[in-house]
Amino acid sequence: MPQLGRVLTTAFVLAVIGGGVACAEEHIYSYEAASPPARALAETGLSFQFQRRPLGGTRLERIIQTGETGFAEVRPASEGDLGPGGLKAALGGQSPVGWLYEIKPAGDGQAFVGAVCPGAQRAWLVIGPLRRFKDLPIQVVGKDAGAKTARHCADLAFSFHNEWTLPPDRAAPKPMFADRRFH
Repeated sequence: MPQLGRVLTTAFVLAVIGGGVACAEEHIYSYEAASPPARALAETGLSFQFQRRPLGGTRLERIIQTGETGFAEVRPASEGDLGPGGLKAALGGQSPVGWLYEIKPAGDGQAFVGAVCPGAQRAWLVIGPLRRFKDLPIQVVGKDAGAKTARHCADLAFSFHNEWTLPPDRAAPKPMFADRRFH
């Protein structure tokens, strides 16, 4: 009978976790460039699309140039990709400000890599916590073609501007006031 209890407990935990991932909320926070390097990169600011998960934590999915059509997808990254010494070595001894994400090369990603870290073949962003009404620090590191270790490219500062919540099904919103003249 103890075996049955463990099986039921495991099934319950998996159902909660599986349901929790399905119920993750999509958000977009937009930020204004607050430092000269950030203004040079994105004069109109950046917006960050992420999932807030019911069991805690966030996962960044996409960075959008505010007011423009350009965007880059990102993925959580491993410090091992940065070479010997990892993130601390790439930052020249500075402490990281957040979580490490790699910019995916697809779409506008490679152009974004070139903009945040000129000369780099790959680039990573150390992104501070995405919090409503809080400023966002970003450290950029990149790796040149053939290099064994990543290098520090820039420190960017952004100030919170606004929050957008996407519908769970990502469908276009329904009109609030139906036009009944033609029915």
